[in-house]
Amino acid sequence: MRDLLWSTFLPWVRVPGTPTYRRLAAEGVPPDLPGYRLHDAGHEPPGATADETRARSVSTRILAAEQARVAEITALLDRLGLDHGPDGEAWDAIGAWLAGRPADHATPSLQLDLGLLLGRRLIEARPGAAWEADDLGVQAYPWVVLGTEVIAVPLQAVERGGTEPGVALRHALDAQRADPEAEFVAHLREVLDGGGEPTAEDLEWMLAESGLESLPDLPDDVRDRLPVPVDPPS
Repeated sequence: MRDLLWSTFLPWVRVPGTPTYRRLAAEGVPPDLPGYRLHDAGHEPPGATADETRARSVSTRILAAEQARVAEITALLDRLGLDHGPDGEAWDAIGAWLAGRPADHATPSLQLDLGLLLGRRLIEARPGAAWEADDLGVQAYPWVVLGTEVIAVPLQAVERGGTEPGVALRHALDAQRADPEAEFVAHLREVLDGGGEPTAEDLEWMLAESGLESLPDLPDDVRDRLPVPVDPPS
């Protein structure tokens, strides 16, 4: 009940009692992480936010730290002899290494940093891919998008452990760029084939659902079957 009241009336504030990275970092660096600096920030891990407003804030702050944290985790992996290129087997090994460590106060920082590095590797390997802060849910996992499609949620994949980072990498590398116009035409053809007679208002709604601002060029077999006149795009 306390958490519900807190997230309802003070959504931009961390839920009391939730450990921050700063508090965890104060416990020192475990001996199996030589030279590693734990993430030191006054906010909770991404999976611990409980409100959309708080999630947006934390997600944005995580991405603002991406450059520094990627440099930190890259240096650690190099010292440990772990490959971290855009290769599924390499990330299977990283996931196995992380899963083999006893969970401790350094785990949230490692998960954050590895997730950011995994996202960076995806973006480097997929032209047009980019980070985007989560602004839809109550948890603050930033995602990697390609066009209008979310192709990976790297921090969450790392947090799940095991081979999940490698699975996420392979999926993102194979993901196809979305084509909203082609998808709209295919949907419209399906509606017409099923006997539907979309009105002008229906077309406006379908365009909005597809993320389009105007009607794309329609094939003759689709345009000629519409019950409302449609002018070709100029």
